[in-house]
Amino acid sequence: MTHARTYARTAGALYLSTHVTSVLAVVAYDSGALRLGVLLEVLLALGCLGTGVLLLVLLRPYGEARAVTFALLRTLEAAVIAAGTLPMLALAWRDAGTGPMAAALTDLHTAAFLVGQGLVIAVNTVVLGWLLLDARVVPRALGMLGVGGGVLVLVGNLAQLFDVIPLGGTVAGLCAVPVFAFEIWWAVLLLTRGLRAPAAPDVPADVPDRVAAR
Repeated sequence: MTHARTYARTAGALYLSTHVTSVLAVVAYDSGALRLGVLLEVLLALGCLGTGVLLLVLLRPYGEARAVTFALLRTLEAAVIAAGTLPMLALAWRDAGTGPMAAALTDLHTAAFLVGQGLVIAVNTVVLGWLLLDARVVPRALGMLGVGGGVLVLVGNLAQLFDVIPLGGTVAGLCAVPVFAFEIWWAVLLLTRGLRAPAAPDVPADVPDRVAAR
């Protein structure tokens, strides 16, 4: 139980760290501090990887297939994020400025963001929310928020992929709000309470009488 509590707290802290590093990376890139942005995104990728491993350990007893699927998707997300740092690092090394090369490298980074922190995270959030709903180790509303938010992010990012809505625009940002709320709530629960004992399945009131009668 002590190990489970430690794993839960560590996973919660890593979840919060992913939000901090992702926001700071955007600020760093926008201010021209490309190397700092790369470092922050590498830390972001490591945070994603860590949450995948820890939640695999914590949630495997409640649904092995979905826990493994989540961990694999989280690993894929981390890999895409890490790959997305390469064009920004090349941009920093080449000091490409604002020419065609800079635009191409920036577009590669944007594409990695759309895939890793857009499409992949949407699917792994749905898987996690679904698992939490069935496991009944957190409030049901949290699992529903994960499933619904993940679907909304998936729709929003597919819409960006096919130019239905502007890339990184207001609509896309609004689509991401439920997943943001889900991850913050989930992180706080992991830090403060951990996973509660699963509720016992509902049993009809007359079952004990029928068993005794036999």
